[in-house]
Order: sequence, then structure tokens, then C-alpha cells
Amino acid sequence: MIIVDGKGSGSQAGVLDNVLQTSTAAEALEANIKGDAYVAIKSLTTGAINYDFFYLKNNDERDLIVWRIDAWANDANQALTVDIGGTDAGTAAGDALEPANTNAGSGNIADVDCYTDDNASLAIVGEAIVTMLELTTTASQLETFDFPSGIILATNNRLHMAAALDGTIDLIVYFYFRD
Repeated sequence: MIIVDGKGSGSQAGVLDNVLQTSTAAEALEANIKGDAYVAIKSLTTGAINYDFFYLKNNDERDLIVWRIDAWANDANQALTVDIGGTDAGTAAGDALEPANTNAGSGNIADVDCYTDDNASLAIVGEAIVTMLELTTTASQLETFDFPSGIILATNNRLHMAAALDGTIDLIVYFYFRD
């Protein structure tokens, strides 16, 4: 079924199995209101090429949705791979990072394992590349990467990122939990 706005603008919304289909942005806003939206922020310097520097594992029974990633690097040719799956045997070498709740009035804490490392690679293996984030050709310029349908991590699923080059990277990962 399709619902139209009735004004002739062509705007419409889909309904599937008696559920209104919404965008990730609308879901992220709803999750933020409920105190279930988070951000992981890290500035680090990677030590080598193809360096696993960020790891996020969903321990919650709900799906974790990564809907946006912001990044900048001091190298104008930096590229980041975003991978899902893989093993987490190397995360013990990393530093735990607790994502912040984007609703300041909420006391909720994300049920995730989140690690970063700028001293030794997290050594993630067995992953599947979801996308590659090509940073701007201007060093130190913020880039925003939106994922309108989200990168979905079910319970016990993992996401990690690797840098193609060594250098300084600032990273912001936005995510929420879907009820």
C-alpha cells in the first residue's frame, strides 16, 4: 500500500505488513528521544598501513544501526574501510571506549564492546567489507558519510574500521538501537 499526501506533490510513504516504512533519520530521532542513540568519538594516530583501529560489537538484543560516520585525517589520501563480521581476538590490545548517549537527560548506556587502538592493530580477521570511505583531498577537512538504510548489527555482530595509511584520524560514529 502507498499513502500519498493528497496535495499532488508526489510525496508518499510505504506500508509493509501493516507498518509504516520510515527512514533511518526518523528512527534515529525517535531513538534519541527515548535515550537509545549514541556517539563514539575518538582521535588517534594509526601506526601502519591497513591498520585496524576501531571496533564495535553489539551486545544488546536489539539491532544496532550505524547511520552516520564523520571523519577527517591529516593525510589527504586517507581511506577507511568499514567491515562487518570478523573475529575480535585482538581487541584486548585496544583501549575501551564508552559511547556517549546523545540524550543528555538519559542515563542509558550502550550495551556494546567498543575499542580503539593507536599503538597496535586490533588484528581483526575474517571480515566482509561493507564500504570504503574516501576522505577529501584536502587534509583535515571533515567528511560526513550517511547510511540512509543503516549498517545493521544484530546481537553479537561486529563492525570495525581500518585505515589505509598511517596518520592522525578523528572519527565520530553515530548509532542507535532499533526496538
